[in-house]
Amino acid sequence: MGRGKIEIKRIENTSNRQVTFSKRRNGLLKKASELAVLCDAQVGVIIFSCTGKMFNFCSSPPNNLQYLIDRYQKQVSVQDDGFGSRQQLMYEIERMKSENDKLEVFIKQCLGQDLTSISLNDIMQLEQQLESSIDKVRKRKEELLSQQLSNLRRKEHILEDQNNYLYRMMHDEHAMVAVDQKPGPSAMMDLFGNVYQQEGASELPAYRLQPMQPNLQQAGFMNHGLQL
Repeated sequence: MGRGKIEIKRIENTSNRQVTFSKRRNGLLKKASELAVLCDAQVGVIIFSCTGKMFNFCSSPPNNLQYLIDRYQKQVSVQDDGFGSRQQLMYEIERMKSENDKLEVFIKQCLGQDLTSISLNDIMQLEQQLESSIDKVRKRKEELLSQQLSNLRRKEHILEDQNNYLYRMMHDEHAMVAVDQKPGPSAMMDLFGNVYQQEGASELPAYRLQPMQPNLQQAGFMNHGLQL
């Protein structure tokens, strides 16, 4: 009577799974050794158990598995020069499209859109992220406002210094003009008889000398038609 067919699926029982792994591992390594001897093939097998333990077999002398790995990488790189590079490019494009779709969904959620499809935990995480982002934005805004205030204060000081400098220049110019316009040290009389007081003397009203009576002698000569 033959054995029944075993369903290929994960063995849930830990002990049975470990026993099956040991038996089939030994059988696989034995088959690899037989294939290398019978067919003169170079065979390499690497096995990692569920606990992380590694098992390997290599038929190339002197059991150098690294030699087979290097040969495999060279062979794959030669094949990838043509179709492999295009396939890698298509894979990268698909990956970027997927990332872009995820970012668009996240942006809509941050704007309060398409929230019906996410769970309560996702909404709470989104709320925490938004609050953290708002705190960072406010901190940056305060830094910019502080910088603007410092710049305005510095400009205020510069304008104040310039204003004081201009005020002193105007004051000095007015003082020089006042000195140039002061009268001489002594009183003078112009051709019309106007008297100018000496600086520092008591003020006297300016007056003009006028003759009280006409020159009678000159008048008599003129009446008689005589000329001097």
